[in-house]
Amino acid sequence: MAKSNTFTSIKLPSGQLPSGQIFFRRERLSFFRLIVLLCVFPILQGCPQDRIPLLEEENTELKKLGAKQESMIITLQEGNRVFQEQIDRLNQELREQQKELDQKIKAAQETGQGLAVERHALTQQVTELTRENRKLTNDTQWLRRQRELFRQSISTHISGANAQTFTIGFSPMIEATKRALLQHGYSILAHMATDQKAVFVTERKTSASPSLELPGFRNQYLLVLEGIGQHATTLKVKAHYEKISQEGKTLGVSDNETADIELRMIRAVEEILQESANTGLAQ
Repeated sequence: MAKSNTFTSIKLPSGQLPSGQIFFRRERLSFFRLIVLLCVFPILQGCPQDRIPLLEEENTELKKLGAKQESMIITLQEGNRVFQEQIDRLNQELREQQKELDQKIKAAQETGQGLAVERHALTQQVTELTRENRKLTNDTQWLRRQRELFRQSISTHISGANAQTFTIGFSPMIEATKRALLQHGYSILAHMATDQKAVFVTERKTSASPSLELPGFRNQYLLVLEGIGQHATTLKVKAHYEKISQEGKTLGVSDNETADIELRMIRAVEEILQESANTGLAQ
């Protein structure tokens, strides 16, 4: 049901405006300023000379996001380690308290003095330790669930990537991948590694268009390495590849072009491994 707008006239001293009119005039002035800004902003945004600052701002946001993700990963890993150490310590204390309780109960039974009071106090201590141990166990399970959600997110983003399995150990494969990224101008934005799995996210690399006929490009890699036993490692590469016109517009790319960019990185890692193998044979 529409509400009826009713205003009551109030007489004010001469020259003084009603507060409502002052408010609406201010609102109309603010609204006019907002309209001017909205009209001017697309014009400024479309200027070619503003393209580089926008790309730099986008890169800065990606760095912040990567730093936040890396901080989250480190926090989860460190928290899991600290909680596990506390659980082990509490379990040891629990065993010692239980042993002490048994000894004191036995001594009290032999002497017949203070059995009820002593048993009650020690039982409370054991109960408190058990409660704290249960809380830490729940916190550890929560951290593990968060880590599993992160792994599932990585699996979703790496879906459809090009992959190749190399007959080389996990650690040498990580070093070769880092060298290949550095050699082709890709800085690592975020990195997570376990005993048999590693994830690399690079910063977004941008190359401006050299002419009207040739577009520039913008690309970012997601690489996942998975160890298979002691002498094999699978490398998966996913590229977020875009072409950019000289006016700064994003151009569409085909799946084949993106796949070619992914395969180039796999070949770059393969070349690094071959160079290392030849160096080892020469020595």
